[in-house]
Amino acid sequence: MPLRYTSPSASAGPLDLIERARRYLAKMPPAITGQHGHDQTFAVACTLVQGFGLSVAEAAPLFAEYNARCSPPWSEHDLAHKLADADRAAPPTEGRGHLARGTGPASPRPVSTSQIANSKSAIAAGDATQFGTFLRACFEPADVLSIAPGALHPESERAVPEHGGVNALSRDAWLERAASRGGIAGVFTSRHGLFIRINPVRSGADGTDDDVTTLRHVLVESDAIPKAEQERQLRASGLPIAALIDSAGASVHAWVRIDAKTREEYHARREKVWSALPGFQIDKANKNPSRFSRCPGGLRGEGVQRLLAVNLGAPSFADWEATHEDARDIVAASAFCAEDEPDPPQLIEGILFQGAKMIIAGPSKSRKTWNLTDLAISVSLGRPWCGFTTRASTVLYVNLEIAKFSYRKRIRFVCAGRSFAPGDLGRFHVWNRRGKENEITRLAGRLRRQAARIGAGLIIIDPVYKTYGDREENSNTEMAQVLNELEKLAHDTSAAVLIAAHFPKGNLTGRDAIDRVAGASVFGRDPDALLIMTPHEHPESFTVTPILRDLPPQPEFVIQWTAHHFQRIAADPRAVQGRDKPAKEQGGGAYLIGSHRALFITMPSLAFDRDNPEGSELIQHIAQTLADNGKDSSKALAVFNYIRKSDRGILVFDSRLKKWKGAAHVSA
Repeated sequence: MPLRYTSPSASAGPLDLIERARRYLAKMPPAITGQHGHDQTFAVACTLVQGFGLSVAEAAPLFAEYNARCSPPWSEHDLAHKLADADRAAPPTEGRGHLARGTGPASPRPVSTSQIANSKSAIAAGDATQFGTFLRACFEPADVLSIAPGALHPESERAVPEHGGVNALSRDAWLERAASRGGIAGVFTSRHGLFIRINPVRSGADGTDDDVTTLRHVLVESDAIPKAEQERQLRASGLPIAALIDSAGASVHAWVRIDAKTREEYHARREKVWSALPGFQIDKANKNPSRFSRCPGGLRGEGVQRLLAVNLGAPSFADWEATHEDARDIVAASAFCAEDEPDPPQLIEGILFQGAKMIIAGPSKSRKTWNLTDLAISVSLGRPWCGFTTRASTVLYVNLEIAKFSYRKRIRFVCAGRSFAPGDLGRFHVWNRRGKENEITRLAGRLRRQAARIGAGLIIIDPVYKTYGDREENSNTEMAQVLNELEKLAHDTSAAVLIAAHFPKGNLTGRDAIDRVAGASVFGRDPDALLIMTPHEHPESFTVTPILRDLPPQPEFVIQWTAHHFQRIAADPRAVQGRDKPAKEQGGGAYLIGSHRALFITMPSLAFDRDNPEGSELIQHIAQTLADNGKDSSKALAVFNYIRKSDRGILVFDSRLKKWKGAAHVSA
């Protein structure tokens, strides 16, 4: 990070002293870590402050230039600290300032670290260092600059650049020329101001945006509010301001560093910068990257265009953007509660609102794709789906698995069963991506663009596992990455995002509905709406359990496949396949074979070790029992945490033995 610099005191020395100090430093070796770098850097600070007699503020930009050669560079805090220590140090035997004016003694001038950071003294009119400090803060050595003297416009009597600029010299060439003339005011003597383009240009440029070689800065300027208020707002904005310039007129010019890669990004970032200053009344004529600004050191009437500061605010546009967005998102609860924000429209009444995330989960081959297709058609037409009212919206269906010819037949098949005409599906858009690169971070940007292009209110991605890439489905961390991308997709497009998930194999009725989804548990916790399809005792039927975050609870219901699509039927949602039943319901059998109750209701007393759960005899017994019955033994701890709950009635804790046992276990 570059050392911050604000205007030095009016006692700053002439150019030859500053330039002599700069050239002296150029001969001093850089500080290198492990090679007494601290001592070397402190020696440089003492050379500037004690040897040349510079103030801390005067030495700061030279010290920052030296720091660029150090390996690694020192932090801003370290540099300020070393300058302050050098300023407080006892003067050398030759006297303070001996390198500048002989060996006469001088009194120390203590300056605190806070004074370094907050110095706001004006630059004296004759101070020629401002031009060099400005150029070094805003341009690279090889950058070609466009500088032009001011001239009065023949009609308006207003000072304007005299021509398209001198567009042939690099930054360092301009520094040499200014140094040889005693400052930039010795190069351009016009008293109608001096102008410089805010970005580097190609040599021999004509002054158009096409001539700009680096989209580095945006100009912020206003003539509509008092100049002191302009400076106050700009300093307080936190914007990454490379240079703050007093125009010697009615305005302060801020060069905000945005480092855009393309013209489109430049304009987008400029708008973000401008919108961050709502009360500034910005001059929006300064929208182009080739715009002229006032140049420090130029003469304007009886005044001088002065450099007020360099390197204010955030260290980069990205840092400012993140901080600015965070600050915008944080509001007092009083103001937050006072806002009157309408609820988003519900695409599926009582289930799914626009901008939310939803998962439909069920066992393998439970016709999830058919159900999603029926849902997509229903929403695109605004027709009921599984007994729920839908809102007519544009749907983008991202088909990652089914061959195009086959999916076309499925759409026609569902339409035929519901008496819809395929020709009416103008709001139903299909994006067939089978066999293509569909990793979520690569796909998300394309999804945003396509959803925006068609105005999608609902995006369906089927199946979602095709977007995982190399991620592991059982990893909460890696699956959270996928779901976070889907959440950003919903946020950026304001569309609801719907995916399908599957169950693991085996009887899952012993688990809570939210825990039946295969893989990482985050699938059950992340979505705003979760519809769990558990096989029902009726043929081709499923109990659907809605789990909702932001809408009132919905009761379970049953759907049945009817040749072309699912429809709701009147049946007991509790009558799911594989549920635990008492003997009288089972016709003599104690419990359903393979259920958690059947496996562990008679478990003998076993100890559980909290410090080493996987090594305890209880978890090892559960793991072995699961393995013996063809189940996933790695889930032993999760199974224990489920069956230990008192409302399950499967395990009980024997407080005398300090062990767990099956509720029906009889001790010998």
